[in-house]
Parts: sequence; C-alpha cells; structure tokens
Amino acid sequence: MEWGIWAIITVVLAILEVVTVDFTFIMIAGGALAATGVSALGGGMIWQIITFAIVTILLLFFIRPLVRRHLHDSSTGESNVYAMAGREAITLTAVDRNSGRVKVGGEVWSAKTFGATIPADEKVIIQAVEGAQVVIVPKPAHNQYQTYNQY
Repeated sequence: MEWGIWAIITVVLAILEVVTVDFTFIMIAGGALAATGVSALGGGMIWQIITFAIVTILLLFFIRPLVRRHLHDSSTGESNVYAMAGREAITLTAVDRNSGRVKVGGEVWSAKTFGATIPADEKVIIQAVEGAQVVIVPKPAHNQYQTYNQY
C-alpha cells in the first residue's frame, strides 16, 4: 500500500508543476515515482526514502539545469512573431500607411507601410511587427543579368 501513497505524491507534485512551470516539482515527482517503483517491487521504507532522496537530488542538480537551459535558450535569436522580421510575404490587398493585408506563410496579417502604397500581389519583406500588424517594405528586384567583376 506504500506504493499508492508514493503514487499520490507523484500526481500531486506533477499537478503543482503544471501550476508553477519551474521544473522543480516535476523533478521531485520523479524521485517519488522512483520510490513508487521500489515500493511496488517490495523494497522497505528505508530503501524507498533513500531512492526518493537520491533520484530527487540527481534530477534537481543535473537534469533540471539542462532542461531549463534548453527551454530558455535565447541564443537562437528572436522567437514568436518578432522572428517574422526579414521574412517574405505577398500582399493580398493594396497596403498603405494605415492598412492592408498580406499573407505570410499560411497566415493572413494586417499590414502597413511607411513608404508609398504597395499594390496587391507584390512580394514584400516584413520589416517589423507592431502589435497585430506587420510593417512591410517592397522586396528589392533581383537583376538576373547582373554582372560581376572578376579579378
């Protein structure tokens, strides 16, 4: 029956982790889960507590920092909508200083431009995101006959 108590402790700690999202309670829950296994295999209370303590300490001091570093890695640059700057889009309607619509990937966004009005069906580059609206600029034309000096 001790395994049932450890199982309840595991579930309660997992629920607390959902509320806090700090990866502390889930590591302690891992220790409780290990103790549940020891109890289910017939290990005595001393072995259950030792297993709980060792697994919890290992998870808290070795696994938790790795998980937090991986999930909070800011070295990969911008994320979410702010990573849209520099992406290509196509105008669905004419876009002026106040309004317009563009398609970015499979999503339709409200758009505006600080320059001249951009007609529909033009390729543009997203310059910035301001709230729920993207700021766009015309995509520079690519000259396929451009020559290069070779020395």
